[in-house]
Amino acid sequence: MSSIEARSWAFLSEAPAHRDIETLEAHFRRTLAAFGFDRYCCTRLRGLEAHEAPTVVSRHGFEPWDRRYWRERYIEQDPCATWIADSRTGFTWTDVREAAPVATAQAMWSEAAAEGMSNAFVVQMPGPLGEKIILRMTSPSSRLSPQHRPLLEGVGVVFATLAVRLRELAGDRPGPGTLTRREGQCLAWAAKGKSDWEIGAILDISPKTVNHHVEAAKRKLDCPTRIQAVTAALACGLLPKV
Repeated sequence: MSSIEARSWAFLSEAPAHRDIETLEAHFRRTLAAFGFDRYCCTRLRGLEAHEAPTVVSRHGFEPWDRRYWRERYIEQDPCATWIADSRTGFTWTDVREAAPVATAQAMWSEAAAEGMSNAFVVQMPGPLGEKIILRMTSPSSRLSPQHRPLLEGVGVVFATLAVRLRELAGDRPGPGTLTRREGQCLAWAAKGKSDWEIGAILDISPKTVNHHVEAAKRKLDCPTRIQAVTAALACGLLPKV
């Protein structure tokens, strides 16, 4: 087994056990390095318009390029946007350039290469709120061995999925009383009759995470039902204004 395969399988088997985003990110960076990739950016994307910059889930070394990309409105000439809109996954910038050379994008490619990003591997998957999760991993080299592409795609999908989940949970910080901030928010919206899906859309977290927070609040308040938990939290003054 090659070092790339060994590191990939180690990540795939160990990553689900990580309980914080920082540990996951560090492990992912070490794994990417085995492929010759040194930067990445994982985002939640709801649109492909110039004014709709995506929500960043996790990134390393990508900040300068992202600022330039959105400032220069490269989204309007980036052929990768079409591939993403068509839900293509597991593609490289080289694939895009060779399939459909776009003259207007040459400046963008040249500037990326000048910043040490000669090629990128892109994977995407559906997000918990109907958006797309996009992961771009870049390399100073333009080469990516075909035999390594399935492994890198698997590693990327697992990382992005776990990163979204851990980032949601990382927003849960201790608040007043016995409830965390997120638990209080979820109960407060539940008190207004909102469903888990609606609360998730409001707080930008998944319905599954909303249910996680509500169930945690029920246990802390020793209440068997959601309605009783809301009532108890109101009586104790634990619900924030929403």
